Amino acid sequence: MTRQKAPRPSFVFTVLTLITVLLLSACGQKAATSPTVPPSHSPTASAQPTTAPTQPPEPIKIGWLNPKTGTNAILGEWHERAVILAFEEKNAAGGIQGRMLQLIQEDDEADPTKAVALAQKLITQDKVVAILGTPNSTPTLALVPIITEYKVPLICSALNAAITQKGSKYVFRDGPAGPAYEKSIVDFMVKQGFKKFAIIADTSAYGKGEAEYQTKTLAAHGLEPLITEWYAIEDKDFTGQLTRILQANPEVLLLASSEVAAGLIAKQARQLGFQGKIAGGCAIGTTKFIEVAGEAAEGVYFSNPYINNERNEMTRDFAARYKARWGDEPEGHGAKAYDAAMLLITALENAYPDITPERIADELHKICGYKGLQGEFCYDETGEGLFDVGIGVVKDGKLTPVAE
Repeated sequence: MTRQKAPRPSFVFTVLTLITVLLLSACGQKAATSPTVPPSHSPTASAQPTTAPTQPPEPIKIGWLNPKTGTNAILGEWHERAVILAFEEKNAAGGIQGRMLQLIQEDDEADPTKAVALAQKLITQDKVVAILGTPNSTPTLALVPIITEYKVPLICSALNAAITQKGSKYVFRDGPAGPAYEKSIVDFMVKQGFKKFAIIADTSAYGKGEAEYQTKTLAAHGLEPLITEWYAIEDKDFTGQLTRILQANPEVLLLASSEVAAGLIAKQARQLGFQGKIAGGCAIGTTKFIEVAGEAAEGVYFSNPYINNERNEMTRDFAARYKARWGDEPEGHGAKAYDAAMLLITALENAYPDITPERIADELHKICGYKGLQGEFCYDETGEGLFDVGIGVVKDGKLTPVAE
């Protein structure tokens, strides 16, 4: 038998090398077709949909134009608190179909020139769809042409009757006009048997208007004021005017004055020896008047649709919420401002989704039967919506309704 020779070492090495290369090649191909997937790109992660964060709906911008500084700053403070309360409550409840109310505030200092410039800024730069405020008649009268030109609704607190008599469909009042206040208080005082009246008024559009309404109401009773005295709105000393009034010996001193001035006049009149009755419109029916007048406020008569917070369940509830928010009791100006804010909110809700200034004005004109803090609103074509007021008296330092 022939013995086979064992393969040479070089041949064995070559074969083994070839097998190794083939195996490595196969492993390399397998690795190429099944790469390791980083965790951040795993099939599970990539299956989750990626969505951009949801943007909240754009807010509805409302302008606020009031005096925050100067003689009439207290009016701005009352107005601001009530409007903020109304807007906070509405936003907490979801706003207008999810759109929040954004209040953009400006201080007009009761100056007509500043009021006009700030209203233009609110409309053209801030793009507000409505404006709340302007409790002073002189600035408000200056605003009417601007509001009308830009067709942006204004809900104002000012009392001069001419404000809504200029034919603008964009001007609304949040309470009665001045004649309602002065007619009511003069009618009441005449009914009490008084016939001798004197008037003291400031020279602003508000003061002139109130004095005019008082004089006209007296004329309707066949009477005329014994004397009418005037003063500048910044005056603090009324000795000269009051001395002349006392010489005329009136039974009733009618005030056509702001809260602070009215308080000073009442105090100075008593100090000079006036023993008659003192009476006036809504400015007298405020806690600020009582604070300034002190003991001289006692027994003073006034007219107002909102005498105090005890009118009904709605006013008591409002007063509780107001006090919880601000730590203070509301009064008539705060009630007016809250009504203004709620009337605007009603118009916004009715206009949705067409939240434009012109549509808001249209919806304000449609409001009728709305029960507010001051009474029931029903807007006419001029922008007047409330017409009745009540009579009050300061009794034991508090604003108290008079039973007629």
